[in-house]
Amino acid sequence: MHTRVPVATPVRLLTIGAWCVLSVAAVPVPGIAGAAWAQDTLPDPPPSFTFRGEVRDYVTEFPIPGASVQIAELKRAVLTDRVGRFDFPDLVPGRYTFVTSGLGYETNRERSAIGVNAFMVVRLNPMAIALEGIEVTVERLVRELEVRRLSTPIASETFEAEAMQRTMEVDVAAFVDTRTSLTVYRDQMDRFQVRLRGRPQPLRVCLDEVAVASGFLGNVQPGELGLLEVYEGMGMIRMYTKDFLSRAATEGFSPAPIPLFGKGC
Repeated sequence: MHTRVPVATPVRLLTIGAWCVLSVAAVPVPGIAGAAWAQDTLPDPPPSFTFRGEVRDYVTEFPIPGASVQIAELKRAVLTDRVGRFDFPDLVPGRYTFVTSGLGYETNRERSAIGVNAFMVVRLNPMAIALEGIEVTVERLVRELEVRRLSTPIASETFEAEAMQRTMEVDVAAFVDTRTSLTVYRDQMDRFQVRLRGRPQPLRVCLDEVAVASGFLGNVQPGELGLLEVYEGMGMIRMYTKDFLSRAATEGFSPAPIPLFGKGC
């Protein structure tokens, strides 16, 4: 008499049983336990730090004071100090596009991966011809105004003298209406208005850092200006005459922060 031993069946059952146990252990339990399991798996937020660096002359290795360093993705900009150093507080690690420019130097644009406690050295190539005299001082002031504009959390753009001298628009109101996203028009009282988020709103107009009536937009020709800033996000237009830029540069004018609310400049 022969006894048959069932070998294949137990082995197969053990294999399937083990697979089932592992599968159940891998599935989170709904409810409170499931929420705790999901919370435990969330990654920690990346730490912020102060990113520092310096800008140097590519040929001489001398530091470049007053150079503009911008982070394109964040619309943040700073100027280097007297020893060419700069810093960006509260930056998180990542890849950023840095745009560095200095008076008399070619603009440098590069994308870099920045980690915690990283330090960057940017070297700028000198231009063949550098500006001299009062033009240097005015250019430095224009860069300071640019840093202020980029540091203001409002959509904006700027136009320098060269662009405004080539235009065919007869006044600043027509120039802004044509060149920007703002729609400028006159109301029943012959005042200039702008439409923001579908609603009419009075324009905030500043001439040489002083608040003026919106009618000045129709009295000033673009070619008379040395700089024009348009803050589309809050309906503000800031005009700077060439004479003001020259005087402000020689007198050591320092731009104050732009008021986001009210009527002031």
